[in-house]
Amino acid sequence: MTNDQIENQTKPTPGSSPRSSPPSSPPSSPPSKQAPMHRGITLFKIFNIEIGLDLSVLIIFALIVYSLGDGLFPNWHPDWSPLLCWTTAFVSGILFFASLLAHELSHAVVAQKHGIPVPRITLFLFGGIAEISQEPDRPKVEFLIAIAGPAMSILIGLVCSQLAYWNISDALLIEQLTQGEEAALGLLGPWQTSLMWLGSINLILAAFNLIPGFPMDGGRVFRAIAWAATGDKVKATHWASNLGRAFGWTLMAIGVITLFQGGGFASMWWIMIGWFISHLATTAYQQMLTELSLHGLKVSDLMRTRFEQVPSDTHLSHFIDQYLLRSSQKLWPVTINQNLAGFVSMADVITLSPEEKSNKTVLDIMRPLESTNYLSPELNVQDALTYLATAGESIPVLGQGAVVGIIQHDDILRWMTLHLVTDGQ
Repeated sequence: MTNDQIENQTKPTPGSSPRSSPPSSPPSSPPSKQAPMHRGITLFKIFNIEIGLDLSVLIIFALIVYSLGDGLFPNWHPDWSPLLCWTTAFVSGILFFASLLAHELSHAVVAQKHGIPVPRITLFLFGGIAEISQEPDRPKVEFLIAIAGPAMSILIGLVCSQLAYWNISDALLIEQLTQGEEAALGLLGPWQTSLMWLGSINLILAAFNLIPGFPMDGGRVFRAIAWAATGDKVKATHWASNLGRAFGWTLMAIGVITLFQGGGFASMWWIMIGWFISHLATTAYQQMLTELSLHGLKVSDLMRTRFEQVPSDTHLSHFIDQYLLRSSQKLWPVTINQNLAGFVSMADVITLSPEEKSNKTVLDIMRPLESTNYLSPELNVQDALTYLATAGESIPVLGQGAVVGIIQHDDILRWMTLHLVTDGQ
């Protein structure tokens, strides 16, 4: 199934609108969009991009500082005091996350240059993520955005490595440092030590990111090349995603093998990173299929237009027996004298005691109209999915003061299943 085939599918025709009187009071505003996955703490803005910090960063920061302050730097400098080792380790950890931020900023700046907004960058446990608001529409743009991050890491690595040799005139010492001899490393000062480590770690970071496993940078570079060669973004993403999963499983296998060989916590770290990459590869491919299959669809195209309404004086026992248990509908408009007054769902009933269910009416438990979120029929379905993820499985759709439909998560998934099966997926 090609990109064009997905986008050119015939859209479902909405059914007739239900008869419903305008509400007696204006309905509430639509719910806010779901926050991105990694929100964290906002630190500052640069290039009109919010820079955020997820609290999980504290874990990896502590591990980096500990491994440097208690392991690497004392080995390089046995004559250093613990205070100097830990201070250099702490500064190196801060500079490392600054280099991660520069890596993500390079992605974001290139994306913005090509008209793709990037509202936020968040640093988190496994590094950083630039929350690019939309997928590139051309393989060239995809390639440039993807390669920008590793290119920045390589640049930082080379610059830091060169600065580490600053003011070193001894050619033999430079040769020994190039070969990584610990005796030579012991002759470096704190700043040179930190820069030497930052140079090597950024070059390793660039090499790791260039491994062709989606959604890593190398996987996106591979996808861009495959997309340009085949003209099929879906096929290119499928190939890149498979490489990403294979790479993730390889890392997990390495972690398991080294764990049985006494690798300890380092082995668990490889397993965690492998699982994370494999999971991201699968999720990214599924998300892309979702976005392509729903491209151009509005809520009015997929909303449920044939639905029941329930009078407010209906006893709950009757509502449960005749509505809840006999329909796939998840949300019911409640009417008073045929005028819309509110909504009721299973969530409003499930917490009630048996006595309350036998004594109360729908009016007693309904959510008033003015406190209920709703969607516009003109909203695109991808945004509706975001709202459904936070507001519940079903949201009413209001147009011109009347309920014109109900949008349900299950109905969207059902349409997507039929759509993809029709296209041979």
